[in-house]
Amino acid sequence: MKQDATRNAAYTVDCEDYVHVVEFNPFESGDSGNLIAYGGNNYVVIGMCNFQEEEADIEGIQYRTLRTFHHGVRVDVIAWSPETRLDSLPPVIKFCTSAADMKIRVFTSDLQDKNEYKVLEGHSDFINGLVFDPREGQSIASVSDDHTCSSTERKRKSVRRRSIKRAFTIYIAFTTF
Repeated sequence: MKQDATRNAAYTVDCEDYVHVVEFNPFESGDSGNLIAYGGNNYVVIGMCNFQEEEADIEGIQYRTLRTFHHGVRVDVIAWSPETRLDSLPPVIKFCTSAADMKIRVFTSDLQDKNEYKVLEGHSDFINGLVFDPREGQSIASVSDDHTCSSTERKRKSVRRRSIKRAFTIYIAFTTF
């Protein structure tokens, strides 16, 4: 779907539907390329970008799709887990999404046969931000239009929720100090 807004882009990827969110993996994944995820109305695509600045034999940018995940509802936010590794056997792709249905989905894939997701519920309004704990990836924090900040610890399967009085929250981040 080419639109006039893309005419100034350095590089575009043809997509079958609208794209609502794009997120590069901020963590080292063990591969020379850069992992990227983008989400649309019913899907999440995981891809690999290689840039000319990083590999001399590439002209401009090289992109390839690694996997497309059916999502079932519009994707609003994507967050990468630091557990994502392409140099492990099998490779591990792990990320979470928030969607128009106010749920968080945690996806895990080996890019072959193992493709799983778990649904986390608890927010009563749109989720504006998600982030994994950058150290080990065992906690996911989220902020929502329901004026709460939630932290889910996956190993303990516990949820901590804090109210945010009269504040609109659109971004959340972990600190490691």
